[in-house]
Amino acid sequence: MTQAEFDHYSKAYGAGMENPVKGLLGDSADAYLEVKLRWLLHTYRHLRSADETYRLLDYGCGAADMLRLMTESGLRFNKSGCDISAGMLQEAEERWPSGLPRPSLHLQDGAKTQLPSDSFDMVLITAVLHHVPVEERFDVYAEIRRLLRPGGHVVVFEHNPINPVTRYVVAHTPIDQNAILLRAREVIAALRQADFGDPETSYLMFLPPRLKLLWPLELGLGWLPLGAQYAVAAQRPTQAPPG
Repeated sequence: MTQAEFDHYSKAYGAGMENPVKGLLGDSADAYLEVKLRWLLHTYRHLRSADETYRLLDYGCGAADMLRLMTESGLRFNKSGCDISAGMLQEAEERWPSGLPRPSLHLQDGAKTQLPSDSFDMVLITAVLHHVPVEERFDVYAEIRRLLRPGGHVVVFEHNPINPVTRYVVAHTPIDQNAILLRAREVIAALRQADFGDPETSYLMFLPPRLKLLWPLELGLGWLPLGAQYAVAAQRPTQAPPG
């Protein structure tokens, strides 16, 4: 198996926090993920009360930090992760806090997984697509659609290339040396091509993640396409498209 790019970073992985600008704006890598988690829990309020029958997959989970934050927040739904990097999955296993229920972690083969079709209620893909070669991105969308149950939701979190601070940070962060940023409109078009219904976009991270008390202001600015990141959400139709 070809060694995945992130295998080189797995042991020292800090989600790019070695970048001084990123460190100035947020006091930890978790602070950036917490912005996304707050948005997710605001947008999909049923997640707070979902039990173990509800299944969520973090596609491209890396060291499983989002899954850890969800578990530490008391969210009880069934959590799984997958990643192309065996090194990152090993790091996730080693970092996972003792005493917390462990997620199920799976190694990808390119965009593909060995997970069964129609098996998840939600799939997250967080800051992953800019690492995927452009010609391979549709395979990711197709795999996510296969994994989702009819009526299930996909949420794509990505860096916003319109934001100048985002472009600067990506250009000066080693883990992003091969990144190709994508606009929300590319995600929307690809999701429609993969037969998802009516994607919706919200913009995030207008303010430094360390300023948690200003979260209501963040929500009010979600329509403005200048946030450092964005979320595109869509639903797999409950019925097959005609024809």
